Amino acid sequence: MSTQILPINQPIYYCVSNTDELLTGMTHVGELTGVAPDFDVIADADPLAFVAALPGERFEPLPESGWLEQGALYRYGNEVVLVRQSHFRTEHHPADVPALFIVWREDAPGLDWVAGEQVYVGTRRLCAGIEYECLQAHVTQSDWTPPSVPALWRAVVEPSAEWQAGTAYKVGDRVTYAGLLYECRQAHTAQVGWEPPNVLALWLPI
Repeated sequence: MSTQILPINQPIYYCVSNTDELLTGMTHVGELTGVAPDFDVIADADPLAFVAALPGERFEPLPESGWLEQGALYRYGNEVVLVRQSHFRTEHHPADVPALFIVWREDAPGLDWVAGEQVYVGTRRLCAGIEYECLQAHVTQSDWTPPSVPALWRAVVEPSAEWQAGTAYKVGDRVTYAGLLYECRQAHTAQVGWEPPNVLALWLPI
């Protein structure tokens, strides 16, 4: 029985292969891609998950120079990278230029925020030493650093962290201030003058 790649809400990247052939592409919403039963299929709407699942040994190595077309896939070390934007190859490691390449980055603690990366709800990144959590899926931009776009990012506050101006707090967050523990009663972004003892509508002493 053949496999069908049928996007519902967003395009799906695909790679179909057998012993002799390897074909890659994208099926857009409103389109249908049928795959013969003798082909193996890797398909995912998430480009990071897609490149992470690909068999690197089946792809040509990333050239050291020359023109790279958007959407092309290459092997780099043990990984597969996807060209995000057409460009002339530079000496930079693909992971260091996320505006040009999509490279699998395991969503582990301690990763720095970078411009040009696709992030998703719940993705956490460090910016200026503060950990932020993504509130809306988007591609990061140099002028959309986490502190400047509270609609996209919120600072992650561990229980009993020290209260800090400029941090976005949600209901239930706990902070300490002047040695006392408080719990957030209303979601807000803290600012000077709104210290917990001064705004009991926002903070409940515990």
